[in-house]
Amino acid sequence: MGIGTGAIKYMIFTPLTVVGFVCMYIFGGSIITLFNTLNQLFSGHFIEAYLEYFIYSALPPNSISHVLLQVIVGTVVAGSKWFIAMVIKG
Repeated sequence: MGIGTGAIKYMIFTPLTVVGFVCMYIFGGSIITLFNTLNQLFSGHFIEAYLEYFIYSALPPNSISHVLLQVIVGTVVAGSKWFIAMVIKG
């Protein structure tokens, strides 16, 4: 199995397990929170940055689309990191 096939399998089959789904949900939520908070910080809106951090990290998602978005973001970022690590490893 090649690295490309392994990365695609990693991205497809990891969220299909309970542990993988929860891990990708948490990881994706961290990535989204970091992105939104840094976006507000670099814009100079410090109060909004705090609110973004609080909203995305402390409050539960309010729809299925937020849950799925976090899982998708976590899966794509984790799969990309896995692919890059395997290419470097050789």
